[in-house]
Order: sequence, then structure tokens, then C-alpha cells
Amino acid sequence: MRTPRLLPTVTGLTVTALLVLSGCGEDGSAAEPRTDGAAAWTGAAAPVDPSGLVWAADGAVHLGDGTVIDTEQQIEAYVVAGDGVYLVPAGDHEGPGAPLLLATEDRLEETGARVEPDTLRTSPDGRYLAFIDPATGEQDAFGTPVATAVVVDTVRGEEVVRSSEGMGDVGEDDLADLYEDAESPEVLGLTDTTAYVAGPDGVRAHDLASGEGSVVADSASEVYDTDWFAALRGEDALTNPAGTWRIVDPTDGSPVRLVPEGGGAPVVTRSPVDVYELDSWLDDETAVGGGLDGETDLLLACTLPTGECAPPPGVPAGALLPVDRSGPGLPTVRR
Repeated sequence: MRTPRLLPTVTGLTVTALLVLSGCGEDGSAAEPRTDGAAAWTGAAAPVDPSGLVWAADGAVHLGDGTVIDTEQQIEAYVVAGDGVYLVPAGDHEGPGAPLLLATEDRLEETGARVEPDTLRTSPDGRYLAFIDPATGEQDAFGTPVATAVVVDTVRGEEVVRSSEGMGDVGEDDLADLYEDAESPEVLGLTDTTAYVAGPDGVRAHDLASGEGSVVADSASEVYDTDWFAALRGEDALTNPAGTWRIVDPTDGSPVRLVPEGGGAPVVTRSPVDVYELDSWLDDETAVGGGLDGETDLLLACTLPTGECAPPPGVPAGALLPVDRSGPGLPTVRR
């Protein structure tokens, strides 16, 4: 689904100004966990459950277990990790990147980090947060900072990866042109042990225990047939938890079908909108995904045995999904 913007609300929380993220090391990378205050990361004393269907409206993020975290502000992008929601507030942001905030049930704080909002990703267990920092790396001759991949252990409250490897040469490249013409820096995804990051000079896998990175592909275009990339895209999410039904999207443009794994007649889904897709399961009898009603995004739930589709109860039109659960190959529901 495309990421919509929510209507603005008035913030009633005071954000404490913390440290500003500093630059990376002389070689543009660091494998050691950072505890030098480069950003103000708070360790999660009580991590939230990131699984299930998560959505936001009017500044309030609704978690799968029923917990509601009210950020009291317009949200541009967010993910669920640690003990709450890491979010980028909507609006104009000075300089490269945007500020990253942490909202929990009882507080809102600045992290001091600068991020590209659409690069926010989390590990399946919600422990690790990853993003591209476009602001604090060493600058090239034209004043463009080199992109930096950052991974944070939200439980320990520290960075375990900060690396500009594969993001270009500040002494040789015009980084702005490089990022526009070649592959833009992005976080492809995380497992509970590894972060995969793509840049103009290849794809690197960063071990989350050591912080060390290794090249796994020369280009992001080469990873689509790999087993690790298939795991990142959650292809198993197309099958319901019991393993009895699978989502199938016909190539001829006809409606999405729910197909029994053991054989039998498929159920043709009936959506209230023509443009829609299903990508995961809320439970054994409810497939979920998104649709487009004019210019408004809709969350959709299609139920067995009828195949009828409608927005899940209580979820308004235009609800905002976590950025790492919104888009091609990113399941709406995380198990």
C-alpha cells in the first residue's frame, strides 16, 4: 500500500532535546557497539509485542495485542521496536534526513538520529532497528554526506552497526549524483541475527552480534532469487498459520483467490474496491492486505468461507501501516 499522511493533531507532549548524531569513524564504519552518545538510545525495559496487525490513525498507533500508543502528532513514517514506536513526525525537516522519535505508552523522546524515513526496518522480534542515516557521514567535495547504515539494539540501547561501506568514495565520487544514478542506499531487511543493506557498491550482510559486514551480492538486482531475500520478503506469510489455505493472486488480473492447500475449490475474494492485494493472514480464516479507494488507502480483511472483504472492525480509511509492512513484498501482518 502507498503510505498516506494523517491529518495533523496538536501535540500535548514535551520533547526533550537530546544529543545530535555525530559523524562516523575515519574509515566510515564501525563494527564495535557504540556507547559514546552518538545518539541517545534508551534501552527497552519492557519490549512491546510487534506481531499482529498494526495501524495508526490520528497520531495513535494500535498494536496487535490491543495496546495503543498515542504520539499526539501527525506521523510520516513509523515502525514498532523496543518498548514502543520509532517515528518520523510529518512536516518539513531542515537539512538531510528527518528526526527520529521514540514514543511509548508513557513518554515521547528524541533519539538524536537523522533518518531517511522510508528506510526504517526492524527485525522480526522487534529487538533491532535499522535505517539509513543521510546526514552525519563524512562529506564529499560538494558537501554531500556519505550514507551510513545504522542498526540499533533497542533492548541494550546501543548501536551495533554504523557503516558507510559500499556507499561510495567521498574522495572520488559526487555522492548526490551517485545515489541518484546508481542504487540508492536502503535497508533490504533484517532477520533476528543479520541486517542486509544495499548501496551503490553492493549488498552487505551485517552480523548483529559482532557488527561485522560482508559482501553478499554486487547489486541489489542480484538478490531476488536468493533464499535469504525470500525469507526477508515473508513469502511464507501467504499461507495461513495452520498451513491449510494460501493467497494466490492470478496473473490475468482476476480477483485474488484463497486456495486450499490440500486440494478443493478456491474461494474467490470479493473486494469493495477494484485495486487491492492480499499479502498475509490475521488468523486461519482471515486474509489481509490493502486496497485503494480513489486516493485513499484501505486496510482489507477477506474472510473464509465467503471471500467477502471489508476493512477490519475499527480501522478507518487512510490508516497508516508501519513503513516496513507497507509495500510490495512486505506482509501487512507480522507473525
